[in-house]
Amino acid sequence: MKRTVLLAIVSMGALSCKPSKEQVSYEIPLEPSKIEAKMDTLEVETQIAELRAFTYPVQASGKIKAAYEELMLAQNGGLLQFCKARNGLRVSVGEIIASFETSDLELRKERLLVQKFNAQKEYESQLLGYEALLKEKTNQEAEAVRQKLKASTGLLALDIDLKELEHDLARTNLKAPITGVLAQVQIQKGMHIRPGQELYRIYSADQLFVEAKVLESDLPLLKTGQQALVKSVANPEVVYAANLAEIDPMVDEHGLLNVRLKILHPRNLLLGMNANAEIKVPQKRGIVVPRNAIVLRNNRPVIFTWENGLSKWNYVTTGTENGESIEILEGIKAGSEIIVSNNIQLAHNGPVKNTKQ
Repeated sequence: MKRTVLLAIVSMGALSCKPSKEQVSYEIPLEPSKIEAKMDTLEVETQIAELRAFTYPVQASGKIKAAYEELMLAQNGGLLQFCKARNGLRVSVGEIIASFETSDLELRKERLLVQKFNAQKEYESQLLGYEALLKEKTNQEAEAVRQKLKASTGLLALDIDLKELEHDLARTNLKAPITGVLAQVQIQKGMHIRPGQELYRIYSADQLFVEAKVLESDLPLLKTGQQALVKSVANPEVVYAANLAEIDPMVDEHGLLNVRLKILHPRNLLLGMNANAEIKVPQKRGIVVPRNAIVLRNNRPVIFTWENGLSKWNYVTTGTENGESIEILEGIKAGSEIIVSNNIQLAHNGPVKNTKQ
C-alpha cells in the first residue's frame, strides 16, 4: 500500500514538470542579421544610390498670361473695306489686318493739292517783289521774310493739312504692332467703325508666362532663374519647361505673393488657362534614392541593397523628400545598388535575382 502511494506521487511530480503548450512563447528577433528567411528567389529591380544635388519642389498655381497683350481700339472711324481678322489668327509685326475705305480722304487730298498749287504760285509771285529787299538782308532775316509770305498765302497751313491727311491715310490700315495671335475679334468686313471702338485683342503667343501665387514661407527658397515645370489643368499630361522670371516683393493679406514663370517653349497653350507649377529649389548635395526604395521595418525606414544575389537590410536616416525622391542622411553609401521593387516582401540575406543583369 505504501509502495503504491509513493509511485503515484512520483508520477504526478513527473507530469508537473512537462511544460504546457500555452506556456511556450517565441520572441521575433529584431536584428536584421537574425532575420534570414528561407524563401523562393524573388525578382527585383535595382538602381544606384546617387550623390547629387537634391531638389525641393515649391508648388504654385495660377493662369497663363502673355508678355505682351493689348486691346486694340479704332483711332479713326469709317467703313471696313478689307478685314481678315479672326480669332486665333497668327500675324507678323507690321502685317495689315484690316483697312478702312479711303475715297473721302483721297478726295480731300486732291482738293488740298489744288489749293497748295495755287498758294505756291501766289507765294512765288509775291516773292518777286521782295528780291531787292532780300539782297540787303542776312540769310536768317531773308528766311523769316519768306516764312511770313508762306503764312500769308496759306502755303504753310496747307502743308500742315497735307501732313495730317497723310497721317489719317496711314491709320486706315490696321497693322499688327507685334508678332502674335488675335483674340476677342469684334470686327468684320463691311462694318462701320466709330473712333475708340474695340476691335480685337492681340498677344505674344510665343512669350507666355504663368502668373502664380506661392506661400510667403517659401520666399527664402526662391531665386530668379530657378527651373520649373508647368502643366495646364486642361492637359496635365504635357509638361512644359519654365524658369522663374520675376518675384513680386509684395505679400497680400492671405500670406501669398505673385511669381512669374516664363514658359520656354509654349505650344497649344491659351491665354487665361489655369496651370499648376513646380519650382525646383536645389538643396545641398547628398545621397538621393527613389521614394519607393524605402520600406518600414519595426517602424523604422529600411533600404534593401543587392549584394551578390542577396538582399541586405540597412536602417537609414532620411532627410528631405519631394514626392519622387528622398534624401538619405546616413545608412547607405553613394554607389550602393538599392532594390526598388518587391522590397516589401524581402528579408535580410534573402535570395534575389536582379532583373537588370
